[in-house]
Amino acid sequence: MSILTSHPIQQFRKNPRFYLAYDAFWGVASAAACVAMLAFHTKTLFGGPSASWLILFPLVQYALIFAHLLIHNATHGNFPRAINRVIGEVLGLIVVVRYASWDIVHMRHHKFTDDRQADPHPNFASFWRTVIHTVVNVEVQLQKQYFDVWGETEQNRKREALRARLSYGTNIVLLGAWLLLLGPWFFALVFVPANVLAALFVVHFNWTTHNGMRGDDFRPVNLNSGYFWLGNKLFAGIYMHANHHQRPHLFDPTRWDTAKFGEAEAPVDGERAPSHA
Repeated sequence: MSILTSHPIQQFRKNPRFYLAYDAFWGVASAAACVAMLAFHTKTLFGGPSASWLILFPLVQYALIFAHLLIHNATHGNFPRAINRVIGEVLGLIVVVRYASWDIVHMRHHKFTDDRQADPHPNFASFWRTVIHTVVNVEVQLQKQYFDVWGETEQNRKREALRARLSYGTNIVLLGAWLLLLGPWFFALVFVPANVLAALFVVHFNWTTHNGMRGDDFRPVNLNSGYFWLGNKLFAGIYMHANHHQRPHLFDPTRWDTAKFGEAEAPVDGERAPSHA
């Protein structure tokens, strides 16, 4: 039961082989799903391209972004203890990144917020530079987190190099399972593009809510005007990020109890400052 209810980062801190075993489990499970679908000639859920997908795409897009939001809340234990892990694991497969990666990386982000050397996704004045750096840096910080806990020895460097290859391999096999289930056309025209856009949304959300639009003064801020007001309505207060960093166990950071928590930080205006990039 502890496997189904404890957070991955808790297991990561107790077992030096946790992440390696975790990736191996999902790699084998994804490969088994592929073999089963091929062996039983499973019919794909979608056939050739359809005009209806133009309507379906934004719905899939919204669902994938909301999946990231729910995984984010699962990392903070904002669901009942019995289902946090289940929600995180199921949705982690859908957005391909897998729950343990989300959990370990995000906890490190809260510990080292906006630290260029230790935050998995620090920001730059340029959004696209932030995107590129995030893609590279997440794996770097996963390994640093391992070394922080278990020590940077030659054996551990080799173990992490193996784990990194296994992680990327698992993602490829998992994508193969989605390809066989959804069909090649839906996979290529809807599932992959929508997941890429959802990932870009997550980076953009992090960039804007850490004051990325206003230059080099990177820190968690609340945004609640224009586009950000709409985003807060659609995504449970996601842009009230200063509130989140102060009270991460609030599912919706707009629901700030002044009597209980004191005055919240006022939203910044969200205007784009001159870039220093």
